[in-house]
Amino acid sequence: ATLQVYFHLGELPQATWSAVEHALRAGEKASHDFLSPTTLSHLTETANTEAKLSAAANRGGAGKKPSEADLQRALKNKLRELRADASSKWAQGVSQAAMQVWNLHQVLCKKSDPVSRQVYVDVVATSAIPEKFRSSNEAHTAGSGDFSIFAYFWESLCRSIGERLKHILEYDSKKFAPDVAALYPAVRSAVIKMLGSLNEAMQAGLGTLNLEDATASTPTVGSLGGSAALNDSFLQWGAAGESAASSGLGATSADTWTVASKAAGQAQSAGQNGDSNSASLSVIFQSSEWKTLLGDEESCSGLFRLQEAFLIACSGRLCAPLQYMFTENVAVDQDGHTISALPLLPSRYDIQKFESNIQQELSLADPREGGGDLSSVTMIAEMVVAMVAQFCDQARNAVSNAGEDGCLDPNDGSATSALKHDVKVVSIMNAMAEALRNAPEKVFLVPYRPTVTPRLEEAAEMCEKALQGGLLEIDRFVDSLILAPLCKALNRRIASSIARIHLGSYLQAAASAYDPDGESSSFVEKHLSASYEQMSSKLIARIPGEYGSKVAATVAKFSIYAFVSNVALIRPITEPARMHITQDLTDFEFALQQFVTNCSGSGSSEATSMLNQMDNGKPYSELRAARQMLYWTALNDESKGAGPIAKAMLREGWVKDVRPSTACHYLFSYGPSLLSSPHHMKRMRVEDYVLTLVDLNGSVEDGEASAWMTTMACCDSYRQRQSAMQQHGSSASSDGDSRIPSILLTLGPELLRRRRA
Repeated sequence: ATLQVYFHLGELPQATWSAVEHALRAGEKASHDFLSPTTLSHLTETANTEAKLSAAANRGGAGKKPSEADLQRALKNKLRELRADASSKWAQGVSQAAMQVWNLHQVLCKKSDPVSRQVYVDVVATSAIPEKFRSSNEAHTAGSGDFSIFAYFWESLCRSIGERLKHILEYDSKKFAPDVAALYPAVRSAVIKMLGSLNEAMQAGLGTLNLEDATASTPTVGSLGGSAALNDSFLQWGAAGESAASSGLGATSADTWTVASKAAGQAQSAGQNGDSNSASLSVIFQSSEWKTLLGDEESCSGLFRLQEAFLIACSGRLCAPLQYMFTENVAVDQDGHTISALPLLPSRYDIQKFESNIQQELSLADPREGGGDLSSVTMIAEMVVAMVAQFCDQARNAVSNAGEDGCLDPNDGSATSALKHDVKVVSIMNAMAEALRNAPEKVFLVPYRPTVTPRLEEAAEMCEKALQGGLLEIDRFVDSLILAPLCKALNRRIASSIARIHLGSYLQAAASAYDPDGESSSFVEKHLSASYEQMSSKLIARIPGEYGSKVAATVAKFSIYAFVSNVALIRPITEPARMHITQDLTDFEFALQQFVTNCSGSGSSEATSMLNQMDNGKPYSELRAARQMLYWTALNDESKGAGPIAKAMLREGWVKDVRPSTACHYLFSYGPSLLSSPHHMKRMRVEDYVLTLVDLNGSVEDGEASAWMTTMACCDSYRQRQSAMQQHGSSASSDGDSRIPSILLTLGPELLRRRRA
C-alpha cells in the first residue's frame, strides 16, 4: 500500500502533515469565503432585493407599494434564509476537510508495517510537529496513545477561524461588525448540525470494513492510502462493533479517507437540512471539539469573538430604550425657579416595547423564527436578566425614598403622595415581571400550538429558569425600596393599636362581658378590625400583583407575634380576663384571615393567602398554642417544687409552638409583686419592649436572647429585694407564686436550647 511505500522511504511524517495541511487550507478557504466583506455585502444586497420583490408580490402586484412593516418583515425572513444557507455552506466545507483528516488519523492508528510491526501513528508521533500546527497544548505528543493529528488540525483550524473573525470585525472601522454579529445564530445552528452529521458519517462506516479486503481492493483517487471505516476512539461518540448489516453499507475503498464518501455526503446533507441531529446535544457540548471551536477569552480562537459580538449587539438592542426611562422631571414655579420633582415614569407603551424586544431577542434561538438553535436560549436569557438589572438601577432614582415615616399620614393613616408615586413604580415593575414570566410561553409554545414538540417545551423550561434571575432582581428592588418601608409603617401603627391592651382592657372583663348598652366588649373589634379593613381597602388593594399579598402576609405575621407577646405580658390574668382573652384570640384570628383574603390577588400563593401557611405555619401555630397556654394548670398544685413544674411545662404539647419569651413572660403573670415585669426592668413602654422581641419586618429570632437576659435580670433583682426585706426583718409579700423565679431560671435555658436545635 501507499502508506508502506512512504514508510520505507522515510517520508511518512512529511506526507502525513502535508495531507493535513492540505485539508487545513481547504477549511481556511471556506472560512475566508464565508467571512469576507464581499460575501457579507452580497448577502445584504440580495436580501434587500428579494425582500422588495417578495413584499410587492404579497401585496397583490407591482402596482401596490408595500408598507414599511411588510418590507421589514420580508427583509428579516430573507436575511434569515440567506444567513442559514451561507452558514451551512461554510459548515459543509469545514466538515469535508475534517472528515479527510479524521479518516487519515484512523488509518494511521490501525495500520502497521508488516515487517517491523511498527504502527504508523507512532512514526508520525515521534517526528517533529510543523510550526503551523504547534500550540500551547502539547499533550498529544506524549505518545501514540495521546497523539492525534485530528486534534492538531482542529486546533489550528479554530485558531484560523478566530483570526479571520478578528479581521472581519475590525475591517473598515468595524463596518461589518453588525452583519457579522447577526450571523451567530445561524452559525451556531450550522456548527451543531455539522458536529452531529460528522458523528453520523463516522458511525456509518464503523464495522463495515475488513481491512485486508480494503487494502486489496482497487484504490480510488488518493494521495496516501488507508481506510475510512475504522473504529472511532478519538471523539468517543463511537458505536464500535456495529455490523455491516446494521449499517447497511458495503466495503469501502482503501483510499476513501482522502475523498468525501457518498454516504458521508448524504449524512452531511441530512444533518444540515434536518430539524434535529441524531447525536445527543449533551454529548456534542461536552466534546473537546465543541469546546475548542467555541473558544475562550484567553485564546480568542474559534467562534469566541463572534459570540461576544452577538452578545454585545443583543445587549445593545435590549438596553436601547433604557435611555428614555425615568427621565428627569423638570418643573418650575410661578417665579421661574426650578422645583425638585420625582422623575417621569415609563408609560404602558414603553413597557410593551420592552416586552416586544425581549421576545424578539429570545426568538433568535428559535430555528423557525430566528434561524438559531434552541440551546442558545439560556445565553440570550442572561442578556435579558442583565438588562433587567440595569432597568432596576435606573428605577432606583424614581423612588421617592420617603422611608417609613413618609409612607402614611400620621393623622388618619392614609397614603401620602410619596407612597402613591411608589405604588406606580411597583405597577411598572410588576408589568416588567409579567413580561418575563410570559416570554417563554409566547416565544416557544404559542406559535407552535397544538403541535408543540418536546424540544420546544424543554427550551421554554430552560428559558423560564434562566429568567428567574431577572424576577429576583425585580423582587429585591420592590421589597427593599418600597414594600419594606411600607410594611414597617403599617406594623408600627398595628403595634400601637395592640399596645392598648394594657390600658385596662381586661381589668373589668367580668363586668363588661355583657355590655348593657349592647356594645361589643371585644378588644379586637374595637381597636383592630377597623384598622385592618382600612389597610386592605385603601392601601394594600392598590398594590398590583402578588406584592400586595406580600405586604398582607408581613403585616399578618407581625400582628400575630405582637398580639401574643402583648397577651403574655398582661399581669395579672384573672379567670374572667382569661376567658375574655380567649375570645379575643378567636376574633383576632378571624379578622386576620379576612384581612389576608381581601388583600390576596389572583396570582397569590397559599404561602401568602392562608394564615396556616405563612412562614411555614409558625406564627399561626403560636397563635393556636397561646390558647392552650392560658389554661395551663400545673401551678395549681402548691406541693410541687419549681423543678417538677418546669419539667411538666416542658412536656406540654403547646410549648414547642411558642417562643421562649412567650412562655417565660406568661409565667410573670403568676409571680409575686416583687418580681418586676420585663418591660419595667428595662424602663420601657410595653409597646417599645414588644418591638425588641418582634421586628417591624416580622422576624422574631433576634429578640429571644435579649428577652432571656432581661428575664434573668428580673429574677436576680427579685432575689436581691427578697434578701433585703429578710435582713430588715420584713416579710416578703405573700401575693403571687414565689416559685416563679426558680421555675424561670430552670425553664429558660432548656427552651432556648430547643429553639436553637
